[in-house]
Amino acid sequence: MRKKPKPKLAGKPEIKKVRAAYEMATPNDSLDAFGWDLGKLRYPSVNSADPKNPDPGRGMFTAEQETAKTMKTYGHDARFICPRYLQILCDKSPEIRAAAEEAHNARYTKSSIANIQAAIQKFFDTVVAEDIETNFRKIAPFVAQFYAARMAHIKKFGADAYA
Repeated sequence: MRKKPKPKLAGKPEIKKVRAAYEMATPNDSLDAFGWDLGKLRYPSVNSADPKNPDPGRGMFTAEQETAKTMKTYGHDARFICPRYLQILCDKSPEIRAAAEEAHNARYTKSSIANIQAAIQKFFDTVVAEDIETNFRKIAPFVAQFYAARMAHIKKFGADAYA
């Protein structure tokens, strides 16, 4: 028996992906899908670009941990800085915004991206590090009390699983 041909939809335009003038490499090429969340930045892995089995890679803000015991105790998501905190501060920086605008005007050359990096590093040294230190000095007395109470607990009741 002869098959009846299926009609094609007439007039349906082909959808093409519109690309921005500058995109990050895989696995960070779809950060727009995550709402431009700095916390979603990943280091590329060997399988990052494999379409069948993509590996997102390790998070860039994940702190290196020396032992499996440490990871078992504290978890895998230990971060050396909170990416949301960093993004909030960087988003307010007119210097970083100006460097990004200059990169756009220069058509995202390597040197213009390097200028953004220099602005970010300078911003970290002058604003972020100072803010971290100021906030830490406010809570240092409570961190000291935490360790005193923890030691008193260990001495009274013995070491627990997290000691």
